[in-house]
Amino acid sequence: MTDTDDLHPYDDIVRRFHHDDTDELLRARGLALVARLLRLPSLPPLGLRYDMYFYSGGIGISDQIHISLPCTPTEANAIIARLGFATPEEAIADEAWRDDFEFLVLDGNDTEPLHIAVAAFVEEHRAEFQPPPDEPMRTWFSRESGPNAWSLVYEREGVLSFLALEQA
Repeated sequence: MTDTDDLHPYDDIVRRFHHDDTDELLRARGLALVARLLRLPSLPPLGLRYDMYFYSGGIGISDQIHISLPCTPTEANAIIARLGFATPEEAIADEAWRDDFEFLVLDGNDTEPLHIAVAAFVEEHRAEFQPPPDEPMRTWFSRESGPNAWSLVYEREGVLSFLALEQA
């Protein structure tokens, strides 16, 4: 799911990075992780927020990642292209991915419109500093997203937000 170098040595230590970190080394590492996860050549000078939690140990891996940054629709399209993410509609149309995606997002409720289910999924998993889902909102998921590991990006009103979870 994520390219996170040495964050999973199975030592039962939580590694957390936050946009308010005062330790310069933690802050530098957090910024580098954000740039790598979103495949950004540079980070925006203002407005970047993130909270990233990485754990590995006796229970396996548990990662939670939340990132938000100011972004134009053109910049969002470029990030999505670099990430290779797909829209919810593309996920449903992909026979190999459909079942895992529906299990993840629809949670057995196949009568609910897809955009409503996606908005509810975002609302359930977003961080407080990330904008609430609402129209207009564009959403994309990692093609590897399934019940135990997923990542998504949504763009709304000039803010691009990245959410990811892995439990293995």
